[in-house]
Amino acid sequence: MKNSLLPPGGLVSLVILSTILSVAAPAAAQQLVLAAPIADHMVLQQGKRTSIWGTAAPGAAIEVAFAGQTVAAKAGKDGAWEARLKPLKKNMKPRVLTVTAGSESVKVQDVLVGEVWMCSGQSNMGWTLAKSENAEVEIAAADYPHVRLFATPLGTAADPQRDTFGEWKLCAPDSAGSFSAVGYHFGRELAEALGKGTPLGLINTAWGGKPSESFTTRKKLESVPSARPLLAEWDRKQAAFDEPVLRAAYEKALSRWEAAVKKIREEAKAKGEKPGRMPRRPQEPVAPRLNPNFPGSISNSMIEPWTRYAIAGAIWYQGESNQWRAAQYRDIFPAMIEDWRARWGDKFPFYFVQLANFTTPSTAPGTPNQWAELQEAQTLTLQRLPKTGMAIINDIGEAGNVHPKNKKDVGKRLALWALARDYGKGISPYSGPIYESHEISGNKVRVHFQHVGEGLAARDGGKLQRFEIAGADEVFHWADAEISKDGRSVIVASPKVKKPASVRYAWAANPEGANLVNSAGLPASLFRTDDWKMITAGVRTFDESQVKRQVANLGKVHAQLEERGWTVLFNGNNLAGWMNPYDHGEASVVDGEIHLVADKKFFLCTEEVYGDFTFTGEVRLPEGKSNSGFMFRCHVEPNKVYGYQAEVDGSDRRWSGGLYDEGRRGWIWPSTKGRTKVDKFLEHEAESQAHFAKPEVAGALKRNDWNKYEITCRGNSIVIKVNGVLTTRFKDDTDASGHIAIQHHGEDGQVYRFRNLYLRKL
Repeated sequence: MKNSLLPPGGLVSLVILSTILSVAAPAAAQQLVLAAPIADHMVLQQGKRTSIWGTAAPGAAIEVAFAGQTVAAKAGKDGAWEARLKPLKKNMKPRVLTVTAGSESVKVQDVLVGEVWMCSGQSNMGWTLAKSENAEVEIAAADYPHVRLFATPLGTAADPQRDTFGEWKLCAPDSAGSFSAVGYHFGRELAEALGKGTPLGLINTAWGGKPSESFTTRKKLESVPSARPLLAEWDRKQAAFDEPVLRAAYEKALSRWEAAVKKIREEAKAKGEKPGRMPRRPQEPVAPRLNPNFPGSISNSMIEPWTRYAIAGAIWYQGESNQWRAAQYRDIFPAMIEDWRARWGDKFPFYFVQLANFTTPSTAPGTPNQWAELQEAQTLTLQRLPKTGMAIINDIGEAGNVHPKNKKDVGKRLALWALARDYGKGISPYSGPIYESHEISGNKVRVHFQHVGEGLAARDGGKLQRFEIAGADEVFHWADAEISKDGRSVIVASPKVKKPASVRYAWAANPEGANLVNSAGLPASLFRTDDWKMITAGVRTFDESQVKRQVANLGKVHAQLEERGWTVLFNGNNLAGWMNPYDHGEASVVDGEIHLVADKKFFLCTEEVYGDFTFTGEVRLPEGKSNSGFMFRCHVEPNKVYGYQAEVDGSDRRWSGGLYDEGRRGWIWPSTKGRTKVDKFLEHEAESQAHFAKPEVAGALKRNDWNKYEITCRGNSIVIKVNGVLTTRFKDDTDASGHIAIQHHGEDGQVYRFRNLYLRKL
């Protein structure tokens, strides 16, 4: 039976889900409807007060009967009602919960009372059992009818919601495969240890690729100083969202797309062939506040509805999407935990997974790494908040896969914390070694650990690896490390460091060879004894983290492009390969971009000369009457650059509409027989793609944003596109070669920005 106020589960579009949630209660206000979690096969939490809620006719008297309790409630003006049950005793026998409103009555069948755990985070928590290691065997063995699963569908909302979609399912081979693998293995460990007399309810609220702030309320984030710039950034995006304009543009794009698809199909049918690859369907505009990265958007729709439903605790696997803001994560992750506990009114246990080893193993000591800084932020959360625990998994990740398939050990290591701390199973150690303190004596540093069990060891029985040591100069060297005689500490030293100031262990995204474990074989967490500046310090917004990611990935991107025959004109780190022929103007590299500043016209030019090529580059102008762009096949002399110029003109928010021959002929296209007068442009309206001649080009230029140019020169043919829109196609009367240049037009104090400059010779 289905008691949900909302349609059945499944992946629902953000806009649809958000809209339905906001209007569903009034639409169903004249009938008794239970919230989605209150349904057949549910497990209620033992020992804690929990709610039963839903909607009914406004003012209706509600009666909830279960396990010898009868609780009354009254529907409000909007039809919403909520009844609180007193703490329940564990019960394995299926019972019926009855809700009555006047002549209406709803019965919820097969209700158990036991332990309920929330399973949340991003894709590694959402990763299904069917996609995990040894899936076929694990799914076949997933026969635990006293374990119940609820997969909360994905969706966002602008305001807190009372309900969600979905249904409870018995844990069986036909249901477990699509559930969270980490959640399942965690639950199975509990089920085996606690026995069949303890029902278990597992709730999945994970969403792949999403940051922790999306799972946190706006109110809580506002109390975190380091999160305020992030909130301000998203508020600016929401304020700039012009839905009517974007909707109109979308409708036009959709019409063009539909026409293009129809044409492809018709042409293929006429040839008796299958249609080729279809163009991508335009994306419907969605308000930033409904973006799943928007702070609080997931919290409102997927977490808030469950806050009325008592739980034993929560398990969490997330952090990958916050890695570039690892310093900020020190604040916003514990804030999220505090937020959840406040909303439930319960300081329940919260156990999380430290990020797994990932990417190409590092080989040099002292290598800065944002992944390691995120792992450290997780460790600090463990120390900062009570009733938290951390599963360390830096030994079971995969270098080439951010979703390591071994989810069984992840679930087991989370379960160790719960079994030891909450269910009194006497397990020790239940965590891998965690740094506790250190002391320096001469040229040696002794590091002490928690959770050593009967003693520390090297996993492979060999020499300890991945310890590094540095003096006050902050230059790290690989260190010699040995376990103390009592097995509870590690002594670290290096002949290259006479006066140690810091020791680090496993400080890398993938610390290959790290082998410190305890007597249970559980791996040690990374740590550092210093508080030196982090590479993620000061990065507090979504866009800033995107920039950091792009800059860090430039090397990989450039290598891939070079393999495909492209020449990287700007490496993202310095101005190698570029020259400044002027005695004025400044050029600098900032976050993978070239920034130009000048008080009069200024060019920065490549040292190489190119003739036939395809060039791509991006330019971003400041606000105001600024214009700039790229020059190509140009000549360079001291304090002079002249040649072809493809320009973005910001003076009237237009693209210049043709091709300008800087310093020689002026406008060369469109024109009549080589004449260059601007008033002749409109004589060529039929063939010109300039936006003042063709309306489809009117939106080519993006104001105060990045504009991508593609310039192709082959012989005397020149073709230019701006943001994918054809703006220039002509045949010149010359076939030239020359330098590539970027331009600042001379607005004093304005910064012109350039990035992603690549060229392919033809």
